[in-house]
Amino acid sequence: ESCPTPKNANLQTVAVEPMEQMLITAAKGGEKIGQQGPHKIQGMGAGLVPQILDLDLLDEVVPIHSDQAMAMAHELWMIGVPVGASAGAIVSAAVDVCKRPESAGKMAVCIIPSFGERYFTHPMFTDIKATAEGLTKQPLPEPFDNTDYGFATPRG
Repeated sequence: ESCPTPKNANLQTVAVEPMEQMLITAAKGGEKIGQQGPHKIQGMGAGLVPQILDLDLLDEVVPIHSDQAMAMAHELWMIGVPVGASAGAIVSAAVDVCKRPESAGKMAVCIIPSFGERYFTHPMFTDIKATAEGLTKQPLPEPFDNTDYGFATPRG
């Protein structure tokens, strides 16, 4: 059974896979780029194309190298979005697609399928952890009086 027809006929679906293991690309008849084999993107590219994946629903497959995925994951951590390498790959692919001239003025949505709480101790983020551990605690500011801002009570 396949998915229903999208409500927006202009919808483009893009899959993301490790550049080092381009199985979905190959399954769709495309050519693999570079050396194929192990990769560093946990949670993506399990070495098979799931039988449940309807390749006809994919308009495109974007390969992302492990190093690019990890660099984007690190960048996302630095702006306060803790994610793993698979989310880094997904966001990196979305950015690449959005940079194309034909994407100008269009909306892009990427789905990050997990949160990064499991990666707090991952070696990929050792530098961030070291920086955080080296920070000095700052005292909280004194509470302010809300009546100064038009509220009926001093504390809210």
